[in-house]
Amino acid sequence: MTSFFSELQRRNVFRVTAAYAIVGWLIAQIADLGLESFGAPDWVMKTLLLLLIIGLPVAIVLSWAFEMTSEGVRRETDAADALPVVPKSGRKLDLIIIACLAIALAYFVYESREDAGAGSRIVVDKSIAVLPFINIGGNTEDDYLSDGLAETLLHLLAQVEEIQVAARTSAFKFKNTNEDVRIIGEQLGVATVLEGSIQRSGEKIRITAQLINVDDGFHLWSANFDRTINDIFVVQDEIAKSVVAALQVTLLGDVQYSEGLDPAAYDRLLRLRNDVRSGSNARLATAIDSLEALTEEYPTYVDAYAELATAYISHATRGGLIPEQFTAKALRAAEEAVRLGPDVATGHIALANVLTGRGEFLQAAPIIARALELEPGNADLMVDKAAVLAARKDFNQAVALLARANRLDPLNAATKVALSNSYANTGQVDKAISILQAALALSPDNVELLYGLSAVNQSNGNYDDAITQLKRLGELAPDHIGAWQDPFIIYMHLGELDLAEDFLLGTEALSLNRAADERALYCYVIDDKECQYTATQRLIATREGFFVQLWQARMLLDKGMRAEAIVVMESLDRRYEETGAVYGNLQSRVNLGALYHLAGDVENRDRVLGRVRESIQHGFENGWSSWIPYYYLAAADAAAGDLQSSISLLDQAREKGFRANSYFDYDFLWDPYRSDPDFQAVRSITEPANPQ
Repeated sequence: MTSFFSELQRRNVFRVTAAYAIVGWLIAQIADLGLESFGAPDWVMKTLLLLLIIGLPVAIVLSWAFEMTSEGVRRETDAADALPVVPKSGRKLDLIIIACLAIALAYFVYESREDAGAGSRIVVDKSIAVLPFINIGGNTEDDYLSDGLAETLLHLLAQVEEIQVAARTSAFKFKNTNEDVRIIGEQLGVATVLEGSIQRSGEKIRITAQLINVDDGFHLWSANFDRTINDIFVVQDEIAKSVVAALQVTLLGDVQYSEGLDPAAYDRLLRLRNDVRSGSNARLATAIDSLEALTEEYPTYVDAYAELATAYISHATRGGLIPEQFTAKALRAAEEAVRLGPDVATGHIALANVLTGRGEFLQAAPIIARALELEPGNADLMVDKAAVLAARKDFNQAVALLARANRLDPLNAATKVALSNSYANTGQVDKAISILQAALALSPDNVELLYGLSAVNQSNGNYDDAITQLKRLGELAPDHIGAWQDPFIIYMHLGELDLAEDFLLGTEALSLNRAADERALYCYVIDDKECQYTATQRLIATREGFFVQLWQARMLLDKGMRAEAIVVMESLDRRYEETGAVYGNLQSRVNLGALYHLAGDVENRDRVLGRVRESIQHGFENGWSSWIPYYYLAAADAAAGDLQSSISLLDQAREKGFRANSYFDYDFLWDPYRSDPDFQAVRSITEPANPQ
């Protein structure tokens, strides 16, 4: 055996294997980035990986069969007459391995910059942050105009593919801070900063703008404009084109951002946009009324419809309102914006956001692609595209895209939360938590970051931490429905029904109808059928979403109406096929599979459960590494009647962090096993210490 290993060493088999492994890894990493950039289909990468794997044993065999000699490469059996040069060739291979390791290390450092947070960023030469212009007129009511000018310039510059533009949310963090441009450049990862001021007196405006190099504070370009408010569009185009020319990239051309638009309408829109973003529910509701009036007065104003869609979406997520009522209105407004402006980015951006929010990912994909053509540097669109990738279970691609969005928008809480979620999906839970903790260290009272961190902790069974964050959320935003809804869910998972009911009552105080799903669950667990059915009927009357049909099917099953329950659940299956929706997709299908199994319909059972398993397998191949796929594989086996296989998979889910015991209550696929001792043992596994 010793002589065999010595022979392997003499023939450089170990060296060749090491060199091949390192070079193969580098090829795979570089190809992954390149193929994603060119939009290549998944099979190209899979084929390349297969060829690299097949090539390894070939390389090993060749290194054994051939030898470097003074006469070149010769077969081992023919090399006896030639002078061997093994030591020399070995040294060459050592040098090759060292060089490859150096390249691999450099690539690893390059990739790791995505996780470096706000500091130590790699700065692209042709990159810019557009800061809010300073309102020096003395009238704070004119802030909307200075902010609007900066935002419009940002969107114009983002249309130039060669320029990397820091996103609005991050750039506007520096409003009224008087921060040094070097610090701004470091935190935003940009080489240049565009800043300026605006002064208004009646219809007259004076605009000053300057483009500053971050490294030395040198002014690359500056100009003053004395105009009237009616010339605002001309000034915007002049500034944008001057900046593009100073950065020495392709000019914008003859783009007319708002050709033929009444400046008075633009002025009104900027004021209303300020109200939409104010954070005040009262101002938001009033702004919606005013935006509706603006679109009636100017029925071809693309940006007004886009802003109206954004306002509807904001209204849908605040204060316990029924989301479906407002997302339907948002969809109509965004579709009208796209119809009126097929070559205008704002309408496509709004529609992409609405469709992804509604879970209509198949419809969203081409809209996002078109929007990115119109504004390739928009970080919000990258977040939407990542949501589509995650819906397809392409998690590795989603992580890479969100890391890019985070570089463009490093101070945006929503982007941080999306990136954190993508890390959690790929099994990087510690990284998912740390990225939000680091952001909260800079903004400790940020509600979105707090809620995002609580969700990651909740999903992974860290209930103590989640409750702590939700309590803080309730202190900062007592009307945030998540501060009541999520503790209810946690305490239901833990079996703490009294505490759960307290938070259920708080949720219902904000919105009785929005809490109907939670009420149905609570009443089911305490075995109050009348209460459960009342909540279910309220769901059917007021809500949309898979949970409505799930409770409706359970109610029908209780009444012995299995065929009717199957019809209800089949409507969900069709919706997932039509939209590519992910919310409730796996949960609905495993329960439908269970209904088919109970009805003896093996063909349809295997069809629908086969979709579940194929989807999960695709996710495994593309980075999915959380407890979720293991739970649904377990649920699929249970739905098909194989409890023992299901229990084994549930053990794997628990090893990955599964603690959500109330899933066993939600999913009626477990009904046939509730009296089974093996299932009861799994159901009663001790949970973490209850948070107080």
